[in-house]
Amino acid sequence: MYKKLLFGIAILGLLSIVLAACSIKDSAAAPTGPVVHMGLANFIQNTVTIKKGDSLTLIDDAASNHIIVNGYWDGSTQKPEKEAGAPTVSLNFTGNDTHTTAPFNTAGTFKIYCTIHPGMNLTITVQ
Repeated sequence: MYKKLLFGIAILGLLSIVLAACSIKDSAAAPTGPVVHMGLANFIQNTVTIKKGDSLTLIDDAASNHIIVNGYWDGSTQKPEKEAGAPTVSLNFTGNDTHTTAPFNTAGTFKIYCTIHPGMNLTITVQ
C-alpha cells in the first residue's frame, strides 16, 4: 500500500517539474520598452507616446511584408521626410518578425509609415 502511495507521489512530483519547465520563457527575447503591433496592412494603433531616450519595438503579427521608414502617407501619396531630431528609421519586415528603432532622443512628434501599404501611418510623440 505504501509503495503505491509513494509511487503516485513521485509521479505527481515529476509531472509538476515537467509542466513547470514547459512554462519557462526566454526573457532575453522579450521586447522591453514601448511596443507597437502591426497587422496585415496597418499599425494596430495609430499613435504612441514614449519617453525621451526610448526605442520603439515594432512587432509584425501577420505574415505580411512591411518597409517602415520616416515620413507618412498623405492620401495616396508618400511623403518621405525625417523630422529634425528623429532617428533614421529603415526597417524591413518579412512577416511575423520584430525590429526595434534607434532611440528617440529628442522630444517632439515624429511620423513613420509603411512604404508598401497606403495609409499605414504611425505618429510617435516623445515626451
